[in-house]
Amino acid sequence: MHKNYKLDKFSNLMKGFGKKGQIGIFVILALVIVGIIIVFLIFRNANIRIGEAFTPESFLRGCIEDEIKPTMNLLSKQGGYTNPEGFMLFNNSKVKYLCYTSEFYKTCMVQQPNIKAQYEKELNNAIKTKVNKCASDLRAEYERRGFGVSASSGSSSSEFVPKSLKVKIDMPMTVTKDSSQTFKGFDILIESSMYELLMTANSIIDFESTYGDSETTLYMQYYPNLRIEKIKFSDGSKIYRIADVVTKEQFTFASRSLSWPPGYGLES
Repeated sequence: MHKNYKLDKFSNLMKGFGKKGQIGIFVILALVIVGIIIVFLIFRNANIRIGEAFTPESFLRGCIEDEIKPTMNLLSKQGGYTNPEGFMLFNNSKVKYLCYTSEFYKTCMVQQPNIKAQYEKELNNAIKTKVNKCASDLRAEYERRGFGVSASSGSSSSEFVPKSLKVKIDMPMTVTKDSSQTFKGFDILIESSMYELLMTANSIIDFESTYGDSETTLYMQYYPNLRIEKIKFSDGSKIYRIADVVTKEQFTFASRSLSWPPGYGLES
């Protein structure tokens, strides 16, 4: 009864407005909904996360993160290279051979002894322009907020550390309003498990170059977050795809080691 009373009351109220009044109410409601959507989109695309106080680090992280993720996705599909040489095509990606021999019966030669440094070098080169723009945008943001800004041009570097990617921006800056604050530079931390994936890849390559193969199940027993897929091909090549099931990040590379000729072992 109570529910029906409320519905009847609402129905009577709407009838009281008349047909034109009802249309006007729906137009107002539609405008309010559109306004809410616009505000949401503005805040969603803002450089500073909602609820996070403005700091140089938060501004820079919000500015560069959208550039870093697709760049890392490309590098991770291609063994840490933007334009690899010595690769095999897999799922429309040029997957770099990180250990390779063209001969049969022999273990592979390591093609890149420091995967982490190579990946960091490629990433740093790819995002350098964006990082410089974000640094310039930071200065403009301070000026928009009424600060006086004195800044020098600087450099940037990227480094994978456990559980994070650290982007270091060496850019001395002094901001002044009621008081002065000086920054020597900025360290931006972005959550990532790539360090752990690259260390695992490095260990697998050591096994490939020494023994010609690796036992991937051992890694997954020790590290529950890891999933390693090994795909073998008829020419002796292998694709390794290492993934973190929590962060969904992956690293893929190729190897060809201790391969046998076609038909080997089938002789009578």
